[in-house]
Amino acid sequence: MNREILLEVNDLKTYFYTVDGVVPAVDGVSFTISKGETLGIVGESGSGKSVTARSIMRLIPNPPGKIVSGSIKFKDEELLTKKDSEMRMIRGSKIGMIFQDPMTSLNPLFTVGDQIIEALCIHQNIDKKEAKEKAIEALRMVGIPSPEKRINNYPHQMSGGMRQRVMIAMALVCSPDLLIADEPTTALDVTIQAQILDLIKDMKNMLNMSVMIITHDLGVVADIADSVIVMYAGKMMEYGRAFDMFSNPLHPYTKGLLDSIPTLSMEGDRLKSIEGSLPNVTLDYKGCRFADRCSERCEKCFVEEPPLIKVNDSYVRCHKYLNRR
Repeated sequence: MNREILLEVNDLKTYFYTVDGVVPAVDGVSFTISKGETLGIVGESGSGKSVTARSIMRLIPNPPGKIVSGSIKFKDEELLTKKDSEMRMIRGSKIGMIFQDPMTSLNPLFTVGDQIIEALCIHQNIDKKEAKEKAIEALRMVGIPSPEKRINNYPHQMSGGMRQRVMIAMALVCSPDLLIADEPTTALDVTIQAQILDLIKDMKNMLNMSVMIITHDLGVVADIADSVIVMYAGKMMEYGRAFDMFSNPLHPYTKGLLDSIPTLSMEGDRLKSIEGSLPNVTLDYKGCRFADRCSERCEKCFVEEPPLIKVNDSYVRCHKYLNRR
């Protein structure tokens, strides 16, 4: 069965120019998202997940950041060559985004209704009365009670879970083809997290859209994603189908992330962790970026960066697979 490719990212490189040198926050990332597919991007904070999402939306602050090379095609149209005015019409209308922190992403000076109505007026060219009716329906769709009253609330008058639902309503109100959800369950309690994930899945099915979800929580990915990218220090370490990655992880970093998930069978055992922290990477960095923390490293790992290698239906960046292709 042929897959209808909605988004195609090829060799994307986004660098930040700092006083300590050039930081390759996203370094050679390539992937595709098909119509109706959910892609999960996982990794520690600082691995380049959010920068990848903001690069797709062309929201990298310049300075200090810059997309230096690569290609981002949405419906076969190159986004990197589009004018700012053209990108403004794509954001919200064709590509929706749920930002990481709804309290800082929502404008505290305007009601949540005004902020949803503004998006509708810009992208759908309708009057405020019709936009208000659609905004109320969007709030009802994401499970906010009494949306006729809540539409007049300011962000600070709502709980964290409610604000997250408002962000989802704002991202979906124009029925985009692709939803980018950047840490949509951060700072929410477990019950609300489950509700938000169920809501995203329901909206995906209802609107027949694709989803790119960014998280550090592999449990979230297991629940919602069809395919997964594991990122570390700006690089793709593993890329493949979610089922394959959870049943047979290839990269030592992926294995470490999976081992750090608590299970019911632990019975008081200490939670496993990956020792060390992300390296300070600049353009002159040599070797594998995970080498210092890897239990399977060899001398070659410190002097030569491994390529992305295809193993069965997955891709992995590790020297130990070079002779297994």
